[in-house]
Amino acid sequence: MKVCLAQINTTPGDFSGNLKKVQLGIDAASTAGADLVVFPELTLPGYLSQDLIYNPDFIARNLQALQEVVEMSVHCHPKLHIVIGYIGKNTGIGKPFTNLAGVINKGSLAHIYQKQLLPFYDVFDELRYFEPGNQLTMFNIGSVKVGLAICEDLWNDKGSDDYRYVDNPLEKYRAAGVDVLVSINSSPFVHGKCQQRLDHIAPATLGGPAIVYVNQCGGQDELVFDGQSFVAKEGAVQHLSANIFNDTFDVVDIFDETLPNPEAVSTPEAAFALKEVKPGLVSLADLLVLGLRDYVQKSGFSQIVLASSGGVDSAVVCKLACDAVGAKNVHAIRMPSIFSSPHSRDDAKLLHENLGCWDYEVPIEHETLVQSLNEHFSVHDDSANIAARTVSAGGYSSVADENIQARLRDVYLMHFSNAYGAMPLSTGNKTESGCGYYTHFDMNFSYAPIKDLYKFEVIDLAMDDARIPKHIWQKPPSAELAFGQTDEESLLPYALLDPIVMSYVEDYVTSFERFRAWVAKPSRQKISGNFKTLIDWLDREGAINDYERIVSLIGRMEYKRRQTCPGTKVSKVAFGIGRRIPIVEKWS
Repeated sequence: MKVCLAQINTTPGDFSGNLKKVQLGIDAASTAGADLVVFPELTLPGYLSQDLIYNPDFIARNLQALQEVVEMSVHCHPKLHIVIGYIGKNTGIGKPFTNLAGVINKGSLAHIYQKQLLPFYDVFDELRYFEPGNQLTMFNIGSVKVGLAICEDLWNDKGSDDYRYVDNPLEKYRAAGVDVLVSINSSPFVHGKCQQRLDHIAPATLGGPAIVYVNQCGGQDELVFDGQSFVAKEGAVQHLSANIFNDTFDVVDIFDETLPNPEAVSTPEAAFALKEVKPGLVSLADLLVLGLRDYVQKSGFSQIVLASSGGVDSAVVCKLACDAVGAKNVHAIRMPSIFSSPHSRDDAKLLHENLGCWDYEVPIEHETLVQSLNEHFSVHDDSANIAARTVSAGGYSSVADENIQARLRDVYLMHFSNAYGAMPLSTGNKTESGCGYYTHFDMNFSYAPIKDLYKFEVIDLAMDDARIPKHIWQKPPSAELAFGQTDEESLLPYALLDPIVMSYVEDYVTSFERFRAWVAKPSRQKISGNFKTLIDWLDREGAINDYERIVSLIGRMEYKRRQTCPGTKVSKVAFGIGRRIPIVEKWS
């Protein structure tokens, strides 16, 4: 049985665009003589459509698109079965909608499957919209008995979350004796998840049905979908779709491996071939580029602007931007102040030359502005006035004088964006966001490509790209808002900060002893840029006080993080729609 894995990049509400991709997939499958073409979860409306689906016109257009696919099936190879995701209306008791997979063949919607397991953790909130199903859907293609599932339906026994569903569709399909189980998915990337899918699902095919797993690719707001659709049977992966930047329509013959491989057919619109499993998985850098590219282009922009300081964060963002939209569509602005070191200016300029992006220098001068502002704010000498009272008591915060440099950079960057129509990027990372160690300059523009990366991950990306001068990632990180200032003097070394933030955010660790145990867990993914420094610090005098200071800081900064722009999610728990902590609370 030949199956076409239609791994496409959909956009919520873009029904005409999504339908064009569906037509390409049907054409590719029909040309290859496939029996089945499989599209991702909620193909037609796009994923995540969120509260758009409350609009009755949205649902009606989604059902109209389904009918258009039915009409497409009349003109394709008559044996071709089309599996496609869409939203249905629930006419009974419960939530108003259903998450469905339809099977279309020869001008008819022949079979419908209703998703049974609806995730409600992290970024998922499907129980807000959908009523779960409780029935299996099976049909025959020749002598092959095929079952249908949607994403979470395969994952009740994955052992990676702190809950279990009552039902287990995968077990039911095994018991029903299906030969092939087709699963349509919109599964976003998280560190380790790609391998986890293969490790979990491939063994489940030993003594059971072959599994056809089709996942969407592309960026959508904070999410990036890594594709990597696959076919598994007899306990092993038979095929893995590796391309994430383009829609792919790979054709795999599940049962007859003696057939010769057809020649690859490649056009700008489609590519399909019988392929070998490719070693390795997509890289973090590729996924960040994909998420940024789609956010920019799907938002209607072609140009990007960012502030480039000569530091590692802005260097990595600049590199990602150039890779996402092309260097000649990236505008990097250097904005030195009196505290900016000559090597920072030179490093940023060399970076821009290496990348091939546009370089601008706009010096900022803040001291005269601070003096003028304070003169305007000192017009009252009444002790009831906060400005007069603060100055009189010697409580004026000179940190404000330093931070206004970043606020001026905000103004200059936003002026470029507003005047010339380029999307402004933020350059802050997750560790800084956790500690509130940033200004709007870092985190409050249109998109933050490294928002969910810890400092060591940013440095790793910089080290892996020869276009980024070594001095940028070798020097001590600094905001350069005062002479000799470094980030680690104000906080702690990043070798300690990264794991503290990671444990707090992703595993809710809030005590020093629990943190020590968390660090000691075996087989943990990388948690620090210098693990020896972290281990040595745990036994130092004052470590507990430093830890508690940082944890308290993380808790207090929730209000500030809530104001940040979206950024690509790559970790188990990111600052964004999947993390819901009250701003005003007394626990943290």
